Amino acid sequence: MAQPGEIELRNLTKRFDQTVAVNAIDLAIPHGSYCCLLGPSGCGKTTILRMIAGHETPTEGDVRIGGESVVGFPPARRGTAMMFQNYALFPHLTVLDNVAFNLKMRGVGKAERHRRAREMLAQVRLDRFADRMPAQLSGGQQQRVALSRALITNPRVLLLDEPLSALDEFLRLQMRGELRRMQRELGITFIHVTHTQLEAIAVADMVVVMEQGRIEQAASAREIYTLPVSAYVARFMGGQNVLDGKVTSVRAGVASLVSDTGERFSSPVTDATVTEGDVLHCCVRRDRVALERAPGHPGAQPERANAVAGAVHAIEYQGSYVKVTIDVPGREQFVANVADSRFFANRVDIGDPVLARWAPEDVHLLTGDLRKPARGMGAGRPYGEEITRENG
Repeated sequence: MAQPGEIELRNLTKRFDQTVAVNAIDLAIPHGSYCCLLGPSGCGKTTILRMIAGHETPTEGDVRIGGESVVGFPPARRGTAMMFQNYALFPHLTVLDNVAFNLKMRGVGKAERHRRAREMLAQVRLDRFADRMPAQLSGGQQQRVALSRALITNPRVLLLDEPLSALDEFLRLQMRGELRRMQRELGITFIHVTHTQLEAIAVADMVVVMEQGRIEQAASAREIYTLPVSAYVARFMGGQNVLDGKVTSVRAGVASLVSDTGERFSSPVTDATVTEGDVLHCCVRRDRVALERAPGHPGAQPERANAVAGAVHAIEYQGSYVKVTIDVPGREQFVANVADSRFFANRVDIGDPVLARWAPEDVHLLTGDLRKPARGMGAGRPYGEEITRENG
């Protein structure tokens, strides 16, 4: 039975001179879960991983594993193992000896360490390559060797630092499934650092979205994607269009808003303190947006509510849907993910005037941004937009 591998970070802070890399983080990661730390470069996610591993010392706060504070413990005493981005395999050792290396350092005899190494290689379906050298393996095979080497010490927590970034797209998709399978079979805690949104939501039970050393939202993958709490999370995850506007009225749990460019839309509200004049932020999923040709010139003010008008900026075929990016005067670009059958039944082209519309019930209120000043509908390119082609 695996040892308890729940992680608790309490007021965790890390400063490098005057730079605050991690700012008073509080986070609980349940034992046996797959957690992804997600965010752009420099947001602090790798620093958190290194503090859990014992490769960095917190400036303030505590790291607890299995209920025990491990601050000051060397990495070998923490019950963690780390898999690095570059795999760090020894080129002069066979696959078998690479996997068995950590056991050798712990004084395990050759016969026993080789037996356990072969068992680990069998789990990742590489046992027939045991006598090969790393240079004779593909990138995906090398990654599985590195994974086996990390797991052979039976850690209670496996830490993965951008483990898929060195692979091509086909192998990346294959290996993320492999990681998820192994985590389920082993039942230990995985903490996986990535900057790729779909990688995180594909494998994780829990996604932690970070910005500038702080946690913006920590929740299930589905909740992060469909119910973001803030404009930052909605934009960074890439599947939402963010709207903001001033409340003109509130009736029966629905607020009517007007944007600073005159567009009108509505949003459900549950906060009884929302009143006329407040600025609210909300979002609508790209796949909930319908698209139609618009009469008149591009960007003419739509007569109906819950719609924006503009001109088609880009069209990207994604297989099951077509991503249509729309230039809307005075605000950031708006995106509609249109089912391929609907798009090709009524095609639009770059430059065409279009109307993007949505149902009021498909609007999600960003509660983390209640009454924050709007950054303006012309805020520019969304955070994290299209970090990879996968993001659609």
